[in-house]
Amino acid sequence: MRRIVLTVMALLGLTAGVQAQDIDFGITAGYLNARGSIKSDGVTISADESGIYGGLVAEFSVGNKVGLQPELLYASIDGSDGILLPVLFEFGIAPKLNLQAGPQFVFSLEDVPEDFTGVEFDLAGGIGLDITEAFFAEARYTFQLNNSYTGPEDVKVRGNYLSVGIGYKFF
Repeated sequence: MRRIVLTVMALLGLTAGVQAQDIDFGITAGYLNARGSIKSDGVTISADESGIYGGLVAEFSVGNKVGLQPELLYASIDGSDGILLPVLFEFGIAPKLNLQAGPQFVFSLEDVPEDFTGVEFDLAGGIGLDITEAFFAEARYTFQLNNSYTGPEDVKVRGNYLSVGIGYKFF
């Protein structure tokens, strides 16, 4: 829990330090699909589970076609809960269309077994569409970069996420 608080404080400090021309706050929610895989001795086993996410979003305009979008999201997938903290750069490619890329931190809210970490470091990429000035839709995919297994065996445990959602910005 201490790590979550420190990470949130660091993200708030990062976003507060940005020389923003425009700041929007809002809410977002949607569908989340998680694909977990375990690789050991050249054999990979994977499984998919679906769930939902929802939370808060901020959007900072830092340039003509560049923005920064940190989010604080609660996710629930098949009875397992977590906190997602994406910090994405947005690159405008058309008047209402943007590409997104950046890191995402995932914190498990479940008991973590010994030899595992409850923190993931992911790389996210996606696309966003401003339907109106207030409503938006997004789709993104994230790849876990670190290994969730921390034990002595040569085992790789990773998860990837596909999310599709909508949101509303308060001006």
